[in-house]
Amino acid sequence: MRALTIVVLALTSAVGCRATYPAPPPRTLDAVSSSRWGRTDSGDVPAIRRAEQACMAGLSPRAVSAAFQAVDEVAEALVDLCSIQIVNDDPLVWHVWCGSDATFQSGHFLPPAGDGVACDGGTAPTAFECIGRILARHLLGSGMGQHVEGVEIVSIGSVDRQRLAPESQFLAEPCPDLQNELALDQGVQWTAPETPPSDDERSGLWNTRLSWCRAASSAREMRRGMARQIGGSYELAAIGAGTDWLDDWRRTHRGSLCPTPSGASGERGRGQCRDARRVDLFVRVRAHQGQQAAAACTPPSDVAGGESGQALYCYADCQARAAIGRNPQGFQAPSSASNLLFGTSASGAPAGWIVDGSVSGGPVNTASVRQLLLR
Repeated sequence: MRALTIVVLALTSAVGCRATYPAPPPRTLDAVSSSRWGRTDSGDVPAIRRAEQACMAGLSPRAVSAAFQAVDEVAEALVDLCSIQIVNDDPLVWHVWCGSDATFQSGHFLPPAGDGVACDGGTAPTAFECIGRILARHLLGSGMGQHVEGVEIVSIGSVDRQRLAPESQFLAEPCPDLQNELALDQGVQWTAPETPPSDDERSGLWNTRLSWCRAASSAREMRRGMARQIGGSYELAAIGAGTDWLDDWRRTHRGSLCPTPSGASGERGRGQCRDARRVDLFVRVRAHQGQQAAAACTPPSDVAGGESGQALYCYADCQARAAIGRNPQGFQAPSSASNLLFGTSASGAPAGWIVDGSVSGGPVNTASVRQLLLR
């Protein structure tokens, strides 16, 4: 029996091994095109070189050092009035914030009467002129002036919902000189009211107009501090943002009426918020960007692709070194967009804002500026 089983298994295996299977239909393959890269590739070498040069462009260590020195000195000089910080890690863009209560007469757009503020070894009439002096000395003086193309200043005034008093000095003198000097559109300009404004107008429209006048005054004073070095190479704009800052705060911090509680700020009146009565200035210095030495990259002799392969190697090398902050000579590329402050805004000005036409004629990028204000 066992012998019979072995014979049957042997015959079965033999039949299985001799089984045939139909072959698949023949396939047609697409012709293989030549590679874009390799030893015979010509490539767009000029375009690769331009990309490499853009990668190597940056601010010199001297410019970066001067910028940080200016920020430190402004912070030290105005520690009781204003705060200053660098925007987006770009050493040539600053955000200066000053409380209106410390820099303007209550309910007006002019500084309190007094002896001014200590500044730069002397005194300055206002904190904003002092800021301009310090920034100008560090970044627009003889050492750095040759590298600076111009200065951009955007000043934004904000208010809370506290009503202007019926006898407010601002209602009698609503900054007509600033409206003309900063080229506010004729259709937007205003004069002193012929009849007393209503309560809603004093907490709404006229409050927003006050915020613009404070912004315009701050921008003008900062320009005055830079006047000797800045010449005509500047763009200047003022924005009255009204209660936009406070409204956004309340939307994002439900249940909170103001960052500083009324018990701490001493304000218990309706609509009051000390933190919302503020002026924010954004300053950007446009500086020439230097170039690293072309010999900073030496590709290996055996890189495939000839001249284009060598160009690609250097471009990739620059990107790698930039990513870890080790570009030669300490160059630091600004991280902010060129239209951060001035440039066409697709969405237009936010509702309720008063925006001047800019004394330089360039439009304010209101979408970008509002994002900076509310960040």
